[in-house]
Amino acid sequence: MNRLILIPLLLSSTSMNFAFNASDSASNYGSGWTDLSNNGTGFNPWGFTADIDDTVGVADSTVGAGDINTGSNSFQIASDNGSSLDVFRSFGGGASLGTGYVFSFDLSVNYRNGNKGFDLRSSETGVFNFNVGSDNYFFGGTDLGSRGWGYVNDGVYSLEFEFLTETIMNAKITRTSGMDTTRSFEIPNIALSGPIDNFKFYVSETDNAIPENNLYFNNLEVIPEFSSFGMILGALALATVARRR
Repeated sequence: MNRLILIPLLLSSTSMNFAFNASDSASNYGSGWTDLSNNGTGFNPWGFTADIDDTVGVADSTVGAGDINTGSNSFQIASDNGSSLDVFRSFGGGASLGTGYVFSFDLSVNYRNGNKGFDLRSSETGVFNFNVGSDNYFFGGTDLGSRGWGYVNDGVYSLEFEFLTETIMNAKITRTSGMDTTRSFEIPNIALSGPIDNFKFYVSETDNAIPENNLYFNNLEVIPEFSSFGMILGALALATVARRR
């Protein structure tokens, strides 16, 4: 095959990959957030692992933590009596996050008892974690408390994952609070054990009768960064032309 023909083929196949976008927020669930519901776009339905002592729903995040509401609600999860609760979701069409994608969302948490947090996953294996527990904050295994991230009751945590390839990403967390200065922490070039095709939020061993113990999250979004995508395609095209010459 003439190598020049490869250029439009590469453009076509990679562009189809980058057509993937996703978004969702609690304001889409006025009629209720339930297992297998899906009022967003670009995601597969939610899945819950809940028992009688657990709470899943939409609620005003400012009742127990910081303001991440759309409209007047955020997603809310809580567990009780030593139990644990996961809510999980995959990307539409079985997609995984590859070169140029950015996945982001907001999270808010107050009390740091039990464990509350988020996992990026490859199949059912967690490959990157943000955990609030043991009176501390841990981002990708890094103890943020040792870096000056003290306790705040109104923290808004914005998490962003930028994919350089399917198995290499940059991870960034930013916290805003009325009790503290704005803080950010970034881990570049993280090598992942597999492609990211799903994620979960979780809580365990907290008292769901107290709003301050709940985990709140909202504003989930996946977007392709077309600037990065264009640079990759340009390099491929130039390399193809140079090779033919």
